[in-house]
Amino acid sequence: MVDVDVTIRLLTADDVDGARAVQMRSFEAHDRAAGRPAPEVTDATLQRQLGRFRHFMTHDPDGSWVATLHDAVVGTALALRRDSLWGLSLLAVDPDVQSNGIGRRLLAATLRYAHGIDTAVILSSSDPRAIRSYAAAGFDLHPQVRATGPVDRSVLPRSNGRARPGDVSRAEWADGIDRRVRGAARGPDHTVMCGMAQMFVVDDSLGSGYAYLRFDGRISTVAATDDETATALLWECLAAEQDGERTIDHVNGAQQWAVRVALAARLPIQPAGPVFWRGRTPPASYLPDGAYL
Repeated sequence: MVDVDVTIRLLTADDVDGARAVQMRSFEAHDRAAGRPAPEVTDATLQRQLGRFRHFMTHDPDGSWVATLHDAVVGTALALRRDSLWGLSLLAVDPDVQSNGIGRRLLAATLRYAHGIDTAVILSSSDPRAIRSYAAAGFDLHPQVRATGPVDRSVLPRSNGRARPGDVSRAEWADGIDRRVRGAARGPDHTVMCGMAQMFVVDDSLGSGYAYLRFDGRISTVAATDDETATALLWECLAAEQDGERTIDHVNGAQQWAVRVALAARLPIQPAGPVFWRGRTPPASYLPDGAYL
């Protein structure tokens, strides 16, 4: 049973360090259970995680929650609202108190922030408890894969010149793409995403779209008006002059164009946690961002 002193309340500035620590402990435990080594926590990682909590507390205070036990943070959840879209950015519970209903109570708190929203999305881990909770909340499950590995530059296609570097000055234009593709603008999220990634844009007579390549090699999102434009953007992210591996994340059955790119680039494809949508099916020419959906 949950300790009677567990409290679910809105996140405050004093909770941020504790909430980030819970996130790390939860994710490390999940990686160990899956037989994966925990990723290195660099200063850039730390600042990105802290920035995420502060961003949500600023722009989505009613979607930012913690669970506390004897005044210590033992769980946290972050959710956003953009136009008619609600999304769960994070739900983490300290491994020492998991399976006690804390995650379910945090999810219920964030879902109150979804009242009146037409469309909702959750990117899930592969934890069976999380999958069960999201399905029970009325979301439809869509299996996903991820592709990660070094880029074999010998297989990169010759650039057709469609994709070009972008920056935060294209945010308002990108919001138009977002509304068309996923039904909601990102608004303030573009500013923080530009701060941790290289933006690429395509805007020509064949189609429009943008992508973010994070500085750690992860393609954090692609949004385009058509599959061909999304494909061009994904190849541009793989071809960018940036050392290290690339990761194409959150690929489901609606995004066969991304599967084809991953296979052509010889990136190993592995099962990943599912995505849950409510109110619509997954957009096709779109790869969501893990934190900002």
